[in-house]
Amino acid sequence: MNEIRFKNCVMPLHKSLYAYALTILRDESDAQDCIQEAFTRLWENRERLGKIDNIGAYATVTVKNIALTMLNRSRNAFSPYGDDPPDIPDSGASPANMAEARDDVRQMARLLRELPDNQRKVITLSTMAGLSTSEIKEATGLSEDNVRVLLSRGRKKLRDLFSKS
Repeated sequence: MNEIRFKNCVMPLHKSLYAYALTILRDESDAQDCIQEAFTRLWENRERLGKIDNIGAYATVTVKNIALTMLNRSRNAFSPYGDDPPDIPDSGASPANMAEARDDVRQMARLLRELPDNQRKVITLSTMAGLSTSEIKEATGLSEDNVRVLLSRGRKKLRDLFSKS
């Protein structure tokens, strides 16, 4: 694979690969480092890329492997918000309402971890990374129909779990 084909085939994947790395690593700086390493590896193995049918899936697996290696090194567990949920902006709500909202966010983060891996991954990519169904398809290698089904089932399960608790 020459430089022009690499730029045309691999470089457009940057946004979805970055979003995928961010969902795994939960840190922008780490995700950027992961993508940099991934593109370096892909460039070094560009001759092999010419023989691969789905370069997007190959690049996604490369990013996943690098991200998981980074996680294993730092011993961080996957959590959509880290150890603490995000701060809820002051909307003039009472402290009781704010405390309730924080509890809801903590509960939703806990419930998200209960979902099967594929459902959690596509919901995270959709909701937190803001990716479209087609971008999630490229990032995960799943079919677009499968992405929609996983999103639908994951959201339904979250609603059910949230209403039960």
